[in-house]
Amino acid sequence: MAALPFLVDPYADTLELPVSGQLVDLSREWEREQLALHLDKQFQVVREIGRGGMGVVFLARDVALHRLVAIKVLRREFARFEDHRERFRREARMTARLSHPSIVPVHGFGEVDDFVYIIMKYVHGESLADRLRREHHLSVAESRRILRELALALDSAHRQAVVHRDLKAENILIERGTGRAMITDFGVALQRSLDPVHAESARAFGTPHYMSPEQAAGELDIDGRSDVYSLGVLGYYMLSGELPFDAPTFESLAAKHCAEAHVPLATMLPFLPPEVCGVIERCLAKARERRWKSGADMAAALLAPTSQPGWIRRALHALSR
Repeated sequence: MAALPFLVDPYADTLELPVSGQLVDLSREWEREQLALHLDKQFQVVREIGRGGMGVVFLARDVALHRLVAIKVLRREFARFEDHRERFRREARMTARLSHPSIVPVHGFGEVDDFVYIIMKYVHGESLADRLRREHHLSVAESRRILRELALALDSAHRQAVVHRDLKAENILIERGTGRAMITDFGVALQRSLDPVHAESARAFGTPHYMSPEQAAGELDIDGRSDVYSLGVLGYYMLSGELPFDAPTFESLAAKHCAEAHVPLATMLPFLPPEVCGVIERCLAKARERRWKSGADMAAALLAPTSQPGWIRRALHALSR
């Protein structure tokens, strides 16, 4: 079983670096100062809109093009290490080559000394995680639409040999107005045509609650079907308001993904259309060979009409009990 990858509390005042184990003070102003120093003629910083384990995201105005953009800056404590800088560069390169309406596009990249940044489209809206925290779960129709958009986006990425490896509600943005779902944060993505699998041995990339069994087990040969599993976790979450598995430690959570059966959606929510339950259950198969072979296949299945009209009657009956 692979060890839990290095995780950072985004709200901590200090963090422990994996190289030396020393505690380093976090500066919440350095990234903004560097933006003002190096990009003040091109962009006007509006505010910080997100802070994660390795990056800080700012909303900014593009002075020349009169548009809003999101600028992701590699945090100073990571920019000092070449391996983190290279992963940031690879994120920019991989995302820039992807072109799909449901993948947040990259507009530019730059680095000056320890200041490393990616310029991206600003998506006016909210994350799927925020939406689910507010509404608990989504309707069947909206869940199907979002899953289909994401499945087609992943299919496009997989055709370019890019595996996201960290698909989760926090990395899905819902665009206000259109409702379109968009995938962001390819920070731990794998480009199978370029990345030697031995380079990342003994590391499990991703978020434990969404990891495929092969990711949780630390397998090296990860392909697009791992993203399909994570998409199944998202679908389960959107429809039920709960994740398939939960546990207090990475080890116990990984064991559940690898060997324990989840509660079927049809058991939790017997009023759901059986076709939708079937799509999700196939995504969550332990063996990758039993999952959808591609996002396109999954998207096509989500378009299938409901063959049992009685599901509406069953839904009303279940809600009245």
